[in-house]
Amino acid sequence: MAKLINIDELKGGEILAVDVITGDFKVLLSASTPIKKEYIEKLKELGISQVKIQTEELEHEHSVILKEEVKQVCLNRVKDVLERHTYSNNSELMEINSTAEDVIQNILSDEQTVEKIYEIKERTPDIYEHSLTVCSMAILTGIKLDLPKDVIHDIGIASLLHDLGLRYITVNYFNTDISTLHERDQEEYRKHTVYGYTAVIHEQWISERAKRILLFHHEKKGGLGYPLHATEIPIECQVLGVCETFDELICGIGCIPVKVPEAIEFIKSIKGQLFDVEVVEAFFQFIAAYPMDTIVKLSDNTIGIVINQNKGFPERPVLRLVKDKDGNTCKTEIIVDLIKIHNVVIESTIDKL
Repeated sequence: MAKLINIDELKGGEILAVDVITGDFKVLLSASTPIKKEYIEKLKELGISQVKIQTEELEHEHSVILKEEVKQVCLNRVKDVLERHTYSNNSELMEINSTAEDVIQNILSDEQTVEKIYEIKERTPDIYEHSLTVCSMAILTGIKLDLPKDVIHDIGIASLLHDLGLRYITVNYFNTDISTLHERDQEEYRKHTVYGYTAVIHEQWISERAKRILLFHHEKKGGLGYPLHATEIPIECQVLGVCETFDELICGIGCIPVKVPEAIEFIKSIKGQLFDVEVVEAFFQFIAAYPMDTIVKLSDNTIGIVINQNKGFPERPVLRLVKDKDGNTCKTEIIVDLIKIHNVVIESTIDKL
């Protein structure tokens, strides 16, 4: 296996996995060459910022927001609580309070967690995993927006409970575009926000703000959402709204599922229209705009495959070029770090080569 590594991280003795090539396609060092310490400074002088070295590690470790063991515990807890819930008995829902706090603490326990870029994968629809994923993303978005801790806690609780009302409807909402259903079924589906809100309206353990987030999680700017068609949407409600809209698109809840790049493009397209610009931009601070292995076309007509992400610059990943500007297949491996190149941008994604 091989991995991309910054020149500054080299210690000497690493084995090159691929040729080191200059911008004019001259081979400086061939694959399988041991990197001597004296080579490192020379590479820096020549402007080489990264090389690919041989490693026994997995080439690309998929970063996850929640540690796997924490995710599984929280997922089981959410599923157990919601499955046991009945409309007239809300006492067990209080467990969601501590679950939200566990998610927050897990995210904050490691500084690197907040700074990483994450690739959200396409999944089959599961309402419990959806709720936990949305909760994790919404909490991170709230942190990026520097919202107060009590607001972030309320966002976490509301995220875990936001689809509680779906338990009280009979409409099939998995892998289904709700807008294509009979008007009666559309109305029933849209009532799930009200059902969830009224299920906790008299509970003292959940704040009024969290209850409002539950009710407002499908509201959009300009009165384009439901159930109230509100025109002014509090920022905490928008945080949940952005994260839920994105995750619904990739796992097919209330819609036909799409690929991650398509979901990302949709969220970009509604920035400033259905949600405030600052909320969407906070979301994209940690979501990879172009997940690993995405095929992209650049503004200079070259085509590349995403092989790594740049922290803080999710729209400017590291690429391996596969076709030059004339459409010819690249015969040698050419790595392009878009954070180092300012006159080229990604124009579009491509389904296949």
